[in-house]
Amino acid sequence: MDRNWINLPRISAEYERGVEEFIQFAQRNEGRTDDEVKFRCPCVNCLNGRKLNATQIREHLICDGFLRCYTTWIWHGEEMDFPTDSQSVNVTDS
Repeated sequence: MDRNWINLPRISAEYERGVEEFIQFAQRNEGRTDDEVKFRCPCVNCLNGRKLNATQIREHLICDGFLRCYTTWIWHGEEMDFPTDSQSVNVTDS
């Protein structure tokens, strides 16, 4: 999923679409799509530290902005993508 919208002006239609996609993603991962479900707010003021409903989070993200460094949404159900090393290393004593 493209996250470039996070860096766009908050008044742009593309930013607003990105906010809606984020909210839908977070709600799906909570297993509910109603407005009463609360999840962490990734705005620049809350810093994923406060749980709010979708309406409040939408307002925060439009008015305050989305945390620009929060591109892997681990607090909202997305798994971290850790690099894997497929080569094994043999260590022998000499």
